[in-house]
Amino acid sequence: MKQNNQISVSNLNNVTETLLYPLIARYVETKKTDGILSDPKSVEIIKTLDYDVANTKLYPISQLGACLRTVIFDEAVSKFLHSYPDGLVINLGCGLDTRFPRVDNGRVLWFDLDLPETIQLRREFFAESARNRFIARSALDPTWTVEVPKGKKTFIIMEGLSYYFTEREIKQLLLLIKNHFPGAHLFMEAFHPLFVKLCSLPISKDPLDKKAASLLRWGICCGKEIESWFEGIHYIGEEYVVNRGRERFSTINRILFCLVPIMSRMTKIIHLEFDEENK
Repeated sequence: MKQNNQISVSNLNNVTETLLYPLIARYVETKKTDGILSDPKSVEIIKTLDYDVANTKLYPISQLGACLRTVIFDEAVSKFLHSYPDGLVINLGCGLDTRFPRVDNGRVLWFDLDLPETIQLRREFFAESARNRFIARSALDPTWTVEVPKGKKTFIIMEGLSYYFTEREIKQLLLLIKNHFPGAHLFMEAFHPLFVKLCSLPISKDPLDKKAASLLRWGICCGKEIESWFEGIHYIGEEYVVNRGRERFSTINRILFCLVPIMSRMTKIIHLEFDEENK
């Protein structure tokens, strides 16, 4: 693990570059005196990267939303580990996520998966171990499933990833999970289709904001729709990210949420469960 002062991110492009978005969002929130989370590891990483964070101005509603979803995912994983302390967690599209050291119970088997260039960067800040393993592959590459043991209670998380895929690719991924991890639970962040369209508007001037928006491909009105895609996938529920910290948004945003209720349903965390046996 390198400890120098400047680690390049020049090999990141397109979707891989968007890993900086949640990292910077957590960094900004941690620096606040009343932030909704504290993530010193993100601060440590930011200080080491060769990236101009000072001049990166994320759209405030998106920055806060990214941190609220982090809190929701942390709680979901912690709840799973409370019930299944020896369980298995698969983090699809891990980026520079800092969740494992935050929720580690000393017993969980954890897999962080992302594209090779992302995992290469991740190794600069995190040491792989017997219980925290890295997989350098696309989530759509079925060979990654071979590296993950079967037969354990499994919880799969997909934060900040689904909307960069097309609907066909999302279906491909869910079918892959269904066939290889029967009985697994999946927590997946998703956007409303309207939000995907709104993000194409020239609202933010920040290059990173615009880059992420330009790559959005998929949204869904309600996770319940996924049940109709295949047999053996069950919709458990979903939580709207805004509702977790509505009071922290600006007055204008809160008024908008009240006047146009659909605006508070733009980002959601969908909970799915897969049948124990494939049908």
